[in-house]
Amino acid sequence: MKKLIRLFIFLFLLIPISIKADVVDINSRNAVMINLRNNEILYEKGKDEEIKVASMQKVMTSLIAVEKIDDLDEQFVIPSGMFDGLDPELAVVGFKPGDTVSYKDLLYATLLKSGADAAYALGMEVSGSEEEYVKLMNAKVEELGLKHTVFKNTSGLDAEGQYSSAYDMAIIMKYAMNNKKFRDIISTPEYTTTNGDYKFVGPVHKAKAHGMTYYIGGKTGFTDDAGLCLVSYASYNDVDYILVTAGADQSLNDQNFEDQKNLFDYYMQNYSFKNILKKGSKIKTIKTMYNEDIDLKAKREVTMYLNNDVTKKNLKYIYEGKEKLDRSIKKGDKIGKYTIKYNDVVLYEEDVLSPITVIFKLSKTMKIALLIIVGSMIIHLFLRSIRRKRRRKRRRRR
Repeated sequence: MKKLIRLFIFLFLLIPISIKADVVDINSRNAVMINLRNNEILYEKGKDEEIKVASMQKVMTSLIAVEKIDDLDEQFVIPSGMFDGLDPELAVVGFKPGDTVSYKDLLYATLLKSGADAAYALGMEVSGSEEEYVKLMNAKVEELGLKHTVFKNTSGLDAEGQYSSAYDMAIIMKYAMNNKKFRDIISTPEYTTTNGDYKFVGPVHKAKAHGMTYYIGGKTGFTDDAGLCLVSYASYNDVDYILVTAGADQSLNDQNFEDQKNLFDYYMQNYSFKNILKKGSKIKTIKTMYNEDIDLKAKREVTMYLNNDVTKKNLKYIYEGKEKLDRSIKKGDKIGKYTIKYNDVVLYEEDVLSPITVIFKLSKTMKIALLIIVGSMIIHLFLRSIRRKRRRKRRRRR
């Protein structure tokens, strides 16, 4: 039950808040970029289209292994015939029967080198066959609530009925990066296997070469149908991002990295978080029908990811609602709406609720009038009492 609750919270946090209208020119056919501090979709281009994602799906292949294997440093000897079922056209590291490897070696080979032999070996060791391992991958897809993903193999090789989407890959990457073991591996620039026979350089190394100093980790992918693909995790000024691009032109060298650099640089250099409303700050002062002042206050702190050109001076803060509260109003009743706009675009709005229940009260004028009336009555009664006493005295004298 706790696991389901944690998963619900995880998926809830991925609900997009809004989409930026900026146009950034990229070659990739599909893309999605998410600001992970508030889970806002900054950029999207066919994010839910069902596409081939090639070796990006090795993120899921590796995630399952990390979750299922207790000791990643455990070693074993690759048995004869292990790779008999592996498609010979796939790109491989070159592991061969008789090699002594650790599970960690296979994971680095899968994520950094994109070795199909390493991914296949993980499936065989964990589940006994690729088919059984793929069942675990699809079970995780179902657990994450993904609607546009079905896996058929461990490598990402195009297969009938196998597909994902840019957005689903972003969800998979976010989930995987919450696993420290996975994060440590995919964030490594280069790695040499335990036996020293194999060395690979990963996407982090290439990203840094392209000037992406903020790059944390990622996974490339390519087939003729999928084009150049890349799923990445980056961090800048204490804000984490996930970016997925797919379908870039293979004839353009490193176009997947160029597209991602363009998107990362644009948002990192032109956007930042700004506080536009403080919790408890006064929205407006209105009155009750008894002329009592009531301060309406903001219910929450509002910090938004906005273009650096946006300042509080060019924001419009608008209250629309009751200006005077009558006795029908109770505490918590909706009395209006508060909106923050920039160039007529609504950035934020909240319902304004009455902070009080309006009860009968005398105004200052009414209080004075009542005091005069009561005072007059008292004086009248006092004078009347005196007159009665005088009349009694006269009667006694007679």
